[in-house]
Amino acid sequence: MIRGYFYQPNSSRVQEAVARLSDSHIVIYVNDESVCESSVETLTVSAHLPGQASELTFTDGARFVPLDVSYRWAFQSGKSSLLATLESNLALIVCALVATPVLLYALLFKLVPGIAVTAVQTMPDAVVEQMGQQSMVLIERTVLSPTELSEEEQAVIEQLWQDTVAQLDLSAQKYRVDVYHSEHFGANAFALPHGQVVVTDELARLLADNPDALRAILLHEIGHVERMHSVRLASQAAVASIAIAMLVGDMDIVAEVVLGSGSALLDLQFSQDMEWEADNYALAQLHRLDYSGEHFAQALESLAGLGETDEQNWLKYLSTHPSLQERIEHARNYTPSP
Repeated sequence: MIRGYFYQPNSSRVQEAVARLSDSHIVIYVNDESVCESSVETLTVSAHLPGQASELTFTDGARFVPLDVSYRWAFQSGKSSLLATLESNLALIVCALVATPVLLYALLFKLVPGIAVTAVQTMPDAVVEQMGQQSMVLIERTVLSPTELSEEEQAVIEQLWQDTVAQLDLSAQKYRVDVYHSEHFGANAFALPHGQVVVTDELARLLADNPDALRAILLHEIGHVERMHSVRLASQAAVASIAIAMLVGDMDIVAEVVLGSGSALLDLQFSQDMEWEADNYALAQLHRLDYSGEHFAQALESLAGLGETDEQNWLKYLSTHPSLQERIEHARNYTPSP
């Protein structure tokens, strides 16, 4: 005889009850009256977990919960007992506590980036184009305003851009430059996945007397596009979000990722490895065009001279750059590969 609580089918009503078990049959009594019976083969038994009663569920939805949380049914499967053994094993618990963050790190920082790289290589150009356009619409709407530069100043930047793109044999249809005013970004430049590069008024004025330094900054941004850094990050964020959603069982996150992957670029940040890749791309192309890393170093020194607030603006969009001093020294010491 097992004392416990009986729950009527499709009801929250609970009654004190007694279960009487034979070899292959069980009967539930409430106030000495039989209210439910079944063969043990048709019962569903909850997992054997420490501190939790082993609940019986009948085919009609009725439930019986033993009063003694340590009671285990004689016909309960070994699978539940194994689970209980594992969950009460201190050594295994400690191992799980250690292994879980390691596995999460491997998932989010090793496996996910690898999947992202593979996804980028097979991503259609139309998807990249849409991602870039969506991001630009959001950025333009929230933190950009029309340029305050004169037409002559804009023409100088456009000519510099066209010359650079032509010398690198890049697609003039894909790559374009636009100038905007932005209190948010300050002296800055950034690139979108589809090849659009934005230069702020503040950066254009800062480097107006040193067009080769501005060219170096533009090459850095082209490097981000050529290496598909934004697309890799968006893919990485999407895969990571889906992985987390599957772990926590909230698939609504997946829908949010699919619908918002383009606008998410506004909040993404390049890794330092990506920044070094873009720097090295710019330096290699400068040497290819018969310029030198000194021009990139001069651009970075001009940004460093803005002061802490404006320097942070330079770092704000899509990047967590290595320190400016490291980059300046690297630019001056850069030697192109043979």
